[in-house]
Amino acid sequence: MELRHLLLAYVLLTNTFTSSMWLIGGTWMGMSRKAASHWLRASLVNGLALILLLVEIGLPRDACVMLAASLVVTSTVSLQRGLRAFFRQPQDAGRQIRLVCGVAAFNLLLCLPLGLITLGIVASCALVCFLLLRVARDTRAALSSEFRAGTAVASDVMLGITALYFASIAGVTLIGRWLPHWLPSADTLLAWLVCASSGLSISVSFLLGYIVVMRLVYRLQHLSQHDSLTGLLNRRAIEQSLDRESQRLQRFNEGFSVMLVDIDHFKRINDHLGHAAGDEVLRSVAQVLKAQAREVDRVARYGGEEFCVLLPHTDPEGALQAAERLRTAINQTDIIWQDELIGVTVSTGTASAVDPTEPLHELLRRADDALYQAKSDGRNRVVAASPRQAA
Repeated sequence: MELRHLLLAYVLLTNTFTSSMWLIGGTWMGMSRKAASHWLRASLVNGLALILLLVEIGLPRDACVMLAASLVVTSTVSLQRGLRAFFRQPQDAGRQIRLVCGVAAFNLLLCLPLGLITLGIVASCALVCFLLLRVARDTRAALSSEFRAGTAVASDVMLGITALYFASIAGVTLIGRWLPHWLPSADTLLAWLVCASSGLSISVSFLLGYIVVMRLVYRLQHLSQHDSLTGLLNRRAIEQSLDRESQRLQRFNEGFSVMLVDIDHFKRINDHLGHAAGDEVLRSVAQVLKAQAREVDRVARYGGEEFCVLLPHTDPEGALQAAERLRTAINQTDIIWQDELIGVTVSTGTASAVDPTEPLHELLRRADDALYQAKSDGRNRVVAASPRQAA
């Protein structure tokens, strides 16, 4: 079997793998469909460019080389479009189409008829280098903010290596033009070109696949810890936070407080205006609670129309002041639903953890008793739980 046949089989195998990955991921698994479609196109076009260098299709050799160079630029543009779609960055489709068409016209209508094959290869490789480095620059901030800083570094390194690879192709092409006796045989160069290109394609695909999978993982983690209606923490997440604060109290004697907030007459809202109006009330109250809370506080939907607010490093007096501030803010919020103006009040019970020996369930029971007292006293008020000793 000839070397070209082996290289062709290698190219078909690697591109089938990468293309299938994006086809399955984007179509069946719903992994960023727009981005996956662009990356699938990039993989297919890059594979076609390599095939043109390996298979005799009846065109002159120079024509195949110029067409392959144009396809590589097209593949890079598709890679860039996929990353922009993944991070929801603005696209300039018109400019990108003009760029691809301009490169194709330059290579096929100018360089090919005039025999300027070296110029076409060097210009195409330089443009690919520029596009890759620009992609690295444009996506660095998005990668760092959504993922770990190491992911952005890995992306920069991989895209930089790919840009260096194309720069080396341009350099080898220039050396071959002026100092052909310095170069190895044509088969050796072709094998190096195809293997390196396919290897880099797989590496870039794995990097892209990693960021797609990590986004799915982060989303699943977010869904497991947050309430789908309000976007606040759910009960399990706030209980984990409470447990951590309780352990900190036991180890470092750092007290904290907890608030249980309940919407007054919420069932009446559901009965008179419907559950959709009730959902809007829950979302609005959640937004007010989140806006009024400190950065270190944790706000959660505890169940139904009840919310829980964790206040680290807060004494009983501070918890009472914070609860009164939240109650006032919610009382001053008018919620517009269709033609109705809904006024909402809340009742709040607070409890402070100052005794390291107090179990967490006992703290929550004291806060719940205070909430029940606020309801019994007429609602729209804050009641602080008695200290544990008195209880």
